[in-house]
Amino acid sequence: MSAPAGKTVHLTILMNKLETLTHQAFHTYWTHEHPKVWFEMAIVKKHVLKYTQFHVDEKVSEGLRAAGLPIAEYDGGVQIWGRSVEDLMAVFQDPEYLAKVVPDEQKFLKRSEAKMMIGWDEVLWSCEERSNSA
Repeated sequence: MSAPAGKTVHLTILMNKLETLTHQAFHTYWTHEHPKVWFEMAIVKKHVLKYTQFHVDEKVSEGLRAAGLPIAEYDGGVQIWGRSVEDLMAVFQDPEYLAKVVPDEQKFLKRSEAKMMIGWDEVLWSCEERSNSA
């Protein structure tokens, strides 16, 4: 699969923390320690255009859940953009990723429960784009 012309491929991975970690410990490790391993890989620098983390606010989620809203049961999500599916899959098949990143992920997340979505973004409105063109 390739994204339509002019679009980048967007991979989202939804994840849950290990039961042995507090939410704070999960968010702290993922924010400050895991990137040290992830961003040192040459293949990431070659193929990843953008990387963001989405950290779920557990207290807000609990309140919304109590109000009857259907809150997804995840602790966070990573979003990774690349030029093609092949570029992104090359990252996840790289021997350095398998040797360094996978063991690091096992320190803070349940890899077997992670769920992926892959596709492209259709930006229909963006405050960022509006302020850049003003």
